[in-house]
Amino acid sequence: MKWWKQMSRENLVEVEFRHEDEDALLADAGESSSLVEHLLSVQANRLQAGQPDSELRSLSHLDEENVKLLEHQVDAAHRALFEMDGKALLADEVGLGKTIEVGMILKEMHYRGTDDAVLILTPAQLAQQWQAEMLEKFGLDFTCNYDDDFAGFDAHDHVIASIDTAKSDRHRSTVLARDWDVLVLDEAHYVKNEDTDRYELLEKLSYDYAFFLTATPIQNDVTDLYNIISLLRPGLFGTREAFRNYFVNKSQETLVNRNELQNRLRKVMIRNRRDETDIDFTPRNVTTRTFEPSPAEKDLYQSVTDYVRTAYGEDQGQKLVLMTLQKEVVSSPEALKQTVERQLDVEDGKVVAHADQLNRILDCVDAVETPTKLESVQRITSEARERVDKGRVIVFTQFRATQQKLIETFADQGYTTHPFHGGHSSDEKEEIVERFEEEGGVLVSTDAMNEGRNLQFCNVMVNYDLPWNPMKVEQRIGRIHRIGQEREVYVFNIALEDTIEEYVLERLYHKIDLFQQSVGELSEILTRLEETGGNFEDEVFERLVSADSEVELENDFDAMAIDLQEQRDLADKLEDFNKGVFEGFDLGDSDD
Repeated sequence: MKWWKQMSRENLVEVEFRHEDEDALLADAGESSSLVEHLLSVQANRLQAGQPDSELRSLSHLDEENVKLLEHQVDAAHRALFEMDGKALLADEVGLGKTIEVGMILKEMHYRGTDDAVLILTPAQLAQQWQAEMLEKFGLDFTCNYDDDFAGFDAHDHVIASIDTAKSDRHRSTVLARDWDVLVLDEAHYVKNEDTDRYELLEKLSYDYAFFLTATPIQNDVTDLYNIISLLRPGLFGTREAFRNYFVNKSQETLVNRNELQNRLRKVMIRNRRDETDIDFTPRNVTTRTFEPSPAEKDLYQSVTDYVRTAYGEDQGQKLVLMTLQKEVVSSPEALKQTVERQLDVEDGKVVAHADQLNRILDCVDAVETPTKLESVQRITSEARERVDKGRVIVFTQFRATQQKLIETFADQGYTTHPFHGGHSSDEKEEIVERFEEEGGVLVSTDAMNEGRNLQFCNVMVNYDLPWNPMKVEQRIGRIHRIGQEREVYVFNIALEDTIEEYVLERLYHKIDLFQQSVGELSEILTRLEETGGNFEDEVFERLVSADSEVELENDFDAMAIDLQEQRDLADKLEDFNKGVFEGFDLGDSDD
């Protein structure tokens, strides 16, 4: 039986026996005083608003040890089911628990027996995390496309899969041939472009109820919002041209007919903001430690920089390799050595360009005994071993060779170590995280970990080397600084003085207050910067190789910092624009 038909019949009964049902629901909550408080609060809001319809009956069956119910999440789940007819865009800001809201929704549908066929589509790296959260927090058992027993989209009734697997030639026809009761789409902004295979798949999918999740429904253009919502409620805004002509002026700086836009959005969208919830995020303490390199490290850095500038001036085609060398030289001699040796390892008789400079770099590598940064990270992990639960520390690096050196060093000192990188299978990654939580010690990860994973059980992180793109740094920090983190978070950034790493850290990151911003805010800044001047990391590299002196390099980075600030100002204007679009959604206010 379909959700709405069953709901309508139940509502007639609930109106007549409302008080008895509420008493029974609260009795089921037992000793859980906080759960009772949540339910009473939500029900009071319903009665006050004159909405005596169904309640979320399944909440009293949740284990509070597994999931802590927050008021805005309970409210969002109720509105999505009972006020939006089971089709909603959950657009809470980053870190407010949209996955939990979907879990509540699916739990309620399962409780009422209206979830015969459910499809959850996510980015690939998040599929198994979704699977684990649905089972652990809500007791909902899903098959994931990465499971060994996954037999196709027509062989299981509750499926979690990456959207790219679903749209692949192998599975697309099977996915589209089935009538799904419920569709969940995580990171819905990935389908904002109507000219992609992902968007086409969703347009053709057959489903009765749908819940889309995104923290950034508008990224570059208000049309992003139109495209996403048109998948949920086709026709709500008419054609794209009609939408733009009616709601947005040519400069996209201001809205027109704002009340009408909000009235339509209220039918499909829920958005909560961090500063308007009762969530008390723990403090974030970021410490930047710059160290003077040893004479041998200075020689190595200069040799690499000289080679990169010379080689790039002659052959810009090898830009990626040269960028990698410039990053590796401040990461570890081991990472740098591997890349340089590959440059020299060519077929017999073939002349290697700048072989003398490359061999000079190898000589400088051999002259570095104990890297300065290695000594620093050892001091941090040693202190954590004495003061932090199970001595847990996450150390991030961009390079596998650096990771291996760190693992060997920590293991020699008696630490329990956990390497995490993109070469691990999905199952292996889950096992590594579980062992780290249970055993403690040091987890050394590449940026394969930097998005989507929940590691709130750890509160100390070290950025052993720093990506030039600040978004990647914030994504790293976001693994531990999120809902569920109960302790202060400590982040240590390690950099060598007078290197590209220090320039990026001191002149760019701090200029935009990187470590106090959310991923959503950074995305707006960087997207706008890249629209005006190309890729962020390319910009950093070009300034490095083009400067004729240290003074010019400093001036170039100061100029880039000014560009960043300008883009931040534009991002603030976009935020004001978004507030104009979203104002009134946080609490479901229906007043204009």
